[in-house]
Amino acid sequence: IEDIPKEEVKKVEKKEVINLRGSVIPLIRMAELLDVPGERPEKDTVTMVVVAKGDRKAGLVVDELIGQLEIVIKSIGKYINNSKMISGATVLGDGEVALILDANALV
Repeated sequence: IEDIPKEEVKKVEKKEVINLRGSVIPLIRMAELLDVPGERPEKDTVTMVVVAKGDRKAGLVVDELIGQLEIVIKSIGKYINNSKMISGATVLGDGEVALILDANALV
């Protein structure tokens, strides 16, 4: 998890990237990818979660981090079979259901 100053986000071939510790990492803005409505608050930094698949990395740009939980992921099988980004679901402590994104499908 990294907080990056906005000035460090660059455009390469019309895609946003960041140079993090000598590696160029493409950015994926989750709000745009998931089509989340509403305005984003203006901040001086970009919060991203760096994920890796083999030797490929990507920075998932998020609006905010809420916390960290240990969870059990349940398969949702045929219920949501048209989305390659969703790998399962979990029931949170307050009874709310949260969908789990498949980071491998995003990288």
